[in-house]
Amino acid sequence: MGLSRILPRRLRAEVRLHQHNRQNRLGRVSQSAQSWYQITNIFPEALFEELRSSLANCPRLTRNEGAWRSGSALDGRSLMAGGGGLPLQYLSSNAFTSRIQGETGLSLTMVPEADVNRLSLLFYSGDPDRETGAVGVPRPDGCGWHVDGNIYLGQRWAGILTLKESTFDDVSKLELRPHGTTTTILRQGLENSLILFQGDHVSHRVRDLVSGEKRFVLSLLMSDNPIMTWNLWLRRYQRRVNRMFYGL
Repeated sequence: MGLSRILPRRLRAEVRLHQHNRQNRLGRVSQSAQSWYQITNIFPEALFEELRSSLANCPRLTRNEGAWRSGSALDGRSLMAGGGGLPLQYLSSNAFTSRIQGETGLSLTMVPEADVNRLSLLFYSGDPDRETGAVGVPRPDGCGWHVDGNIYLGQRWAGILTLKESTFDDVSKLELRPHGTTTTILRQGLENSLILFQGDHVSHRVRDLVSGEKRFVLSLLMSDNPIMTWNLWLRRYQRRVNRMFYGL
């Protein structure tokens, strides 16, 4: 009998999560977790316009230029404290979770508010701003192919809600690679659509933007069992990612 079978339920879940993250680092993902969904008009129209208007005056975003991602972000706590707090409360409503379940058959909820990744604002530009005196030629914003880590005992579902994608392409800069096949998403009708996928299994990227292009999205984090791991190594790793994204 394997050790995992004689452990208490919580410890079995912790062992599975640890093994899953180890497999992720080796590039191994579950072939049964490659589904993705596009839910259109996820916000009521009037509330969506209120949301976009309120976020137009959000606090200054944190700039990140790492090896695999270039762009700006604002963490969920700052986002809720700013002008977008009221319309964003819809994401915690029964109407929102019921819509998700009705479209996908999944019973998902937002992860706890203590996690800054629960909700964040991501901004990409083909003409990124730089501090005065910056050295070198600025590279356009984008994000290379990757899968996410997971610090929750349940499934990790990433949601990308497009607020504005002003580009010259017919397809979104966001691309998914379920089952190893690159999948593009039509840009027409993308605003106020939620792209939902298991980000720790489905490889994804944001193609580099070119001069004159901009992309403004909300990133959501949901789970069917949003209980955070006891694993301190995984939690420390997530904190390092948070510092890179949000300066926290």
